[in-house]
Amino acid sequence: QDYYGKELRSSEDLKTAACVTPAQPLPQAAREALERVHEEVAARYYGCGLVLPECLASCRVLDLGSGSGRDCYVLSQLVGEKGHVTGIDMTKEQVEVAKKHLAYHMDKFGYRVPNVDFIWGFMEKLGDAGLANESYDVVISNCVVNLAPDKRAVLREAYRVLKPGGEMHFSDVYVSGRLSEAARAHRLLWG
Repeated sequence: QDYYGKELRSSEDLKTAACVTPAQPLPQAAREALERVHEEVAARYYGCGLVLPECLASCRVLDLGSGSGRDCYVLSQLVGEKGHVTGIDMTKEQVEVAKKHLAYHMDKFGYRVPNVDFIWGFMEKLGDAGLANESYDVVISNCVVNLAPDKRAVLREAYRVLKPGGEMHFSDVYVSGRLSEAARAHRLLWG
């Protein structure tokens, strides 16, 4: 929390390259949407990809670990004015950055009413943040499930808030074997 909220000021401050692995080329609509994201929001992005399912028009989307809101603002454009995006993050400083630029983005996108909101909270406890059962069409997450101590709780909560037939999409880093004690004790790798 302190690392992402207090130490980092931009993605260039990251002390490891684990979360900046190049992703597949983005569709043109996504590239154009990214270009409209405020400079500070983009600079405070620490993810490891961009999860953009197809056919998002009018969908309700939840972004687990939304950080500064970059992906939420991209999704805001893809779901359109009739859709809605909620971002939840445990780092208050990141949520504040996302909220600070809400009016800028809604004006830039030509939306009269915001279709995005940002909540401070924990992805393992979405109910505590007021997120209801079966309330989202899509749940996305970008390079944060690996940071959760209780990954089963994250997946259980994601499933709980998904509507029947809803989908979860996530991009993350993982290890294919057991973590060594040295890795578990490493502040930047484990937290």
